[in-house]
Amino acid sequence: MGIYDRDYGRSERTPWDRIENPRSMLIILIVINVIVFVVQLLFTYDVQQELPAGIDAIELTASDRAAIEAQYTEKRSHIDDIFAVRGTSLVRPWLWFQTLTYGFLHNTGNIFHLVFNMFILYVFGKPIEQRLGGQEFLKTYLAAIIFGGIVAMLSPWILSTIIPAASIYSMTMGASGGVVAMIVIFACFFPHQELLFMFVFPMKAWVLACLVVLMDLLGAAGLSGSATAFDVHLAGALFGFLYVKRGWDFRWLDLTSLADIPGNLQQRSRRAKLKLHDPEKKIREEEREADRILAKIHQSGESSLTSRERRTLERYSRRKRQSREN
Repeated sequence: MGIYDRDYGRSERTPWDRIENPRSMLIILIVINVIVFVVQLLFTYDVQQELPAGIDAIELTASDRAAIEAQYTEKRSHIDDIFAVRGTSLVRPWLWFQTLTYGFLHNTGNIFHLVFNMFILYVFGKPIEQRLGGQEFLKTYLAAIIFGGIVAMLSPWILSTIIPAASIYSMTMGASGGVVAMIVIFACFFPHQELLFMFVFPMKAWVLACLVVLMDLLGAAGLSGSATAFDVHLAGALFGFLYVKRGWDFRWLDLTSLADIPGNLQQRSRRAKLKLHDPEKKIREEEREADRILAKIHQSGESSLTSRERRTLERYSRRKRQSREN
């Protein structure tokens, strides 16, 4: 038995761990959002907005003027400057990554922006993850975020042709597009599930989803008076509806290998340090590959396997049968 076959020498999860206790992609997403928010706070700075016209003509004490300036001071993060999406990102292809990263940023001046989004994501995302599986849930959520990010790039250009004063430089951030997609997907999967709207009013899931979309439509029409990205919300709602009604799935997109990267890097680091002679290296590599294939079957089904993966699994099963017979 090699040193890495012992319990204290193994860091990777076995296929049985992955099948019986799969990682919750929902919890991982929430943790990442919280971590990113903390990083945003570490790099905040103040942006002074334009003061009301004629204020300089008014005699104010220093404290009064400071109080007014504080009302027109906006908190912003250098992280937002890099990773939030803007209309100008459309004509800068090297910034298209922002169509994903904006969905992990939140307003540092209002912690409830993060808290509310993560709470709603957990409430509606948990049953969806249980139904779809962790990998499909993750891919669906990220696809909804990207779809909303594309709309966030396009809509300022469209709006500027209608309203000349509209800016293509304003930034969009937040998980709301993905969250609204989860609300709509939940309503499509469980339309008659009763929920407590605002923790008080009982309401069917499909009614709640329709109410959310209606409020976003009114907001997009300019009836709310807030700076909320209603266009991104509506994009998320449309994506969620089409995902269910058109029977979309992302099983063809394999992300299981990404989950193995940290363990593989750690394993290689330990091997590089110890440089031990290991005659069982080939067997262990085959076992790790079998672990990954079994996890892939659990997440995406046997039909997702390539011919090479099928041969590897058959070879692994044959070797196990031979070892039991001996």
